[in-house]
Amino acid sequence: MSFIFYLLFFYVLGIVLFITRKYDLFTIALIFAMSGLFLYFGKSLMFVYLLSYFCLAEGITMLTNSKHEKRNYTNLLGNCLIGTVLVVFGQIYASACTICAAFADTFSSEIGRLSKVKPRLITNFKEVIPGTNGGITILGLLGALLVSGFTFILFYFAFGVGLDTALVVSLAGMLGTLVDSVIGAVLENRGYIDNAQTNFLTTLAIGCLAVLGFGLG
Repeated sequence: MSFIFYLLFFYVLGIVLFITRKYDLFTIALIFAMSGLFLYFGKSLMFVYLLSYFCLAEGITMLTNSKHEKRNYTNLLGNCLIGTVLVVFGQIYASACTICAAFADTFSSEIGRLSKVKPRLITNFKEVIPGTNGGITILGLLGALLVSGFTFILFYFAFGVGLDTALVVSLAGMLGTLVDSVIGAVLENRGYIDNAQTNFLTTLAIGCLAVLGFGLG
């Protein structure tokens, strides 16, 4: 019964993504593949969290930034590849840290667009024009904090994860947002890498720190 339920769920999700967000079929197939790995190796905990990230990220983008280009497979790989590898190798909570980092950064970027105050570059705190890589705002940081709070509530109260683990996973959101901003200011602004590569490096850094923090066992 559960197999049929998930099969129908993915089928309906694919139709919704194709019609409402104009996702190409390859990106949809990649979403299914990654979601399937999260479901199989991370069980319902990681699957629900990944689904929450995806739905809320798409929702906040549509509400705050209607001109935003649709996400494609490069965005998906940049945000979720490291988390997928970690969950396959049994590093469940390290994987959750990378997803939280990507989740928080997305909210920070989208909500930060609504700020009436000009962003400041994270490396020198000088004012920059909105949309500059590495630019941060109080409103954007509050968006990241909102994700960290949501993550803590979900993991601690809904999933029954230990307090220490829930705190580490949720704090990865704030840390990931700051790391992403630094990488964006130092590398992306100079044209060395693009946004997807910035996201990949951010999740890689957070993933490595999380593996060390939680231990290889």
